[in-house]
Amino acid sequence: MANLKIKVKENISGKFFVDSTCINCDACRKFAPGTFSDQGDYSFVSKQPGSDQEELEAKQALLACPVNCIGIEGDKDLKAARDSFPKHIDGPVYINGFNNESTFGADSYFVTSSKGNWLIDSPRFVKDLVNKFEEMGGIKYIWISHKDDIGDSKKYAEHFGAKRIINQFDVTDKIKDAEIVLTEEETSIDDGIIFHTPGHTKGSQVLVFEDKYLFTGDHFAFIKKLDMFASFRRACWYSWEKQITSVDKMKKFKDIEWILPGHGRMGQIKRGDFHHIVQKSVLWMYEVD
Repeated sequence: MANLKIKVKENISGKFFVDSTCINCDACRKFAPGTFSDQGDYSFVSKQPGSDQEELEAKQALLACPVNCIGIEGDKDLKAARDSFPKHIDGPVYINGFNNESTFGADSYFVTSSKGNWLIDSPRFVKDLVNKFEEMGGIKYIWISHKDDIGDSKKYAEHFGAKRIINQFDVTDKIKDAEIVLTEEETSIDDGIIFHTPGHTKGSQVLVFEDKYLFTGDHFAFIKKLDMFASFRRACWYSWEKQITSVDKMKKFKDIEWILPGHGRMGQIKRGDFHHIVQKSVLWMYEVD
């Protein structure tokens, strides 16, 4: 739990606060944008919750925080927030919360399917999620978008007997025993189609589920400062040129309606608009040094 003695000075007075151990991963601002804001180097409480819904969202943000830098003075009942995860987004897609410090707080997802459920990147291995995943039918596949988001995937794989999926170029010591190592540009597995999209890392990949949902890891997201979908120029660890090519190739995903990243913001778009979104992003990418 967060430490009152080191809370940041920008916090608005009230029961919720952020302390100076914040790593500015943006998780809290996604779950409770009305409560938390960005100072530049860390988050802070810019407005105390003013309704039951806002308080629930602030508590969800507290649980999602990967470094436990969010605290509550007084009432610490988190049951409703714990019970809300994984949180439904749309159709078969849920966001897990309980973001993992080893992934720098990246969002992870859970997808239900009659052919077997998917875990998309890795949250912390916590009892709350394990119990919920068991109630929802377990996990068949654990898809890892890239080597930065391996997290606690091995623990989930061992518990559920799931198969971890990663691209050959992002196999590391942490996942050298992965059950499925992909070597092709495109691979179909049950309801998912996985595409190799090098750039952010050499083995970065995206997952298209039911032709509608696009899971992108750190490859592509809505970036608030740009007010558009794009890639992270300052967080490209392999090749910006190859990432431009990888983004451009995504134009073939014609029916995408949801873009679901690890970092950056998710977004729902109109069916048929994805081609134009990609074109705009690629033009911007060519202009960036």
